[in-house]
Amino acid sequence: MKFILTLALSAVSVASLFAASIPRADIDATKGKVKLSPGKVEGGFKTSTQNWGDEATRPFRLTASATKPVGAEWTVCEFAFTPETDGTVTIGVGGQWAKEAADRGWVAVSGFEVNGEAVENSDLSKAEKKNGKDVPAGYWLTGKAAYAADGGPNGAGAAIVNHDNRLYRNIEVKAGKPVTVKYMAKAADAQK
Repeated sequence: MKFILTLALSAVSVASLFAASIPRADIDATKGKVKLSPGKVEGGFKTSTQNWGDEATRPFRLTASATKPVGAEWTVCEFAFTPETDGTVTIGVGGQWAKEAADRGWVAVSGFEVNGEAVENSDLSKAEKKNGKDVPAGYWLTGKAAYAADGGPNGAGAAIVNHDNRLYRNIEVKAGKPVTVKYMAKAADAQK
């Protein structure tokens, strides 16, 4: 009986970890005032204009999120958008918001592609020191987001992120050319 109870409690705690691990990305082009339109990817994220924050900047900001949580296996995450003008767009990868900070699930992310091409340091295998912290080269981390040198698929690198602690990267976009971003994600343990 004790063994069954232990298994049940373990299953509940694992399920709660994964249930809160919903990947999300925010797309921000406010600096260059690049207007963005949400796109659609079959089986991909739901992408929409952000409906919070300064109303004047909403045409330059999108959010894209999974419709269900990821589990312990690496899962493809994909979203699309179209810029109205040329410019630089910042992609912020994290997890979904929840009312309680403790419920904002953590995800491991790696393997970034834009329009079917791996971006530089796509697998996060190269790191550099920024402010005394290991960070994937070409990206930046905020808050408690962490770099895991061998935490990605097939021993590649990964970043451990959630809604409040993110991995960021800038990408260049061209007017009227749809952009598809793809990466891998799985549920991760909370960072301390």
